[in-house]
Amino acid sequence: MNEGMGKEHVVSFEEFLHELQKEWRFHQQGGTSYRQKTAELSLEVANKVGAVAPFLEREVAKQTVSRLLPGLDRYRLEDVAKMLCVVAKELHMNATLSDEVKTYLQQKKGNNKIRHR
Repeated sequence: MNEGMGKEHVVSFEEFLHELQKEWRFHQQGGTSYRQKTAELSLEVANKVGAVAPFLEREVAKQTVSRLLPGLDRYRLEDVAKMLCVVAKELHMNATLSDEVKTYLQQKKGNNKIRHR
């Protein structure tokens, strides 16, 4: 099986969209106007594309954002592509981790919360 094909189906588009919406809501509650707009544009691009795969690689994400939102300045283009890529990669990583690794990470996360109180 082609590795790219496998990546595309590991994370559903609905799941990706849900995470981007969470990111947008997070920035709406106290984020800077710049970050709010970046999250809004990320959602707009994702909805236009309708797939996760183009955002799993930063360069492809930048090309996709540039094609769909040609009027963006270089910095905004980079930030929108980065937001899309980070969310897509995080979802993909979480979906492909073994149960043992997930358990280990949850335990580490719990230990860090206790130490930082």
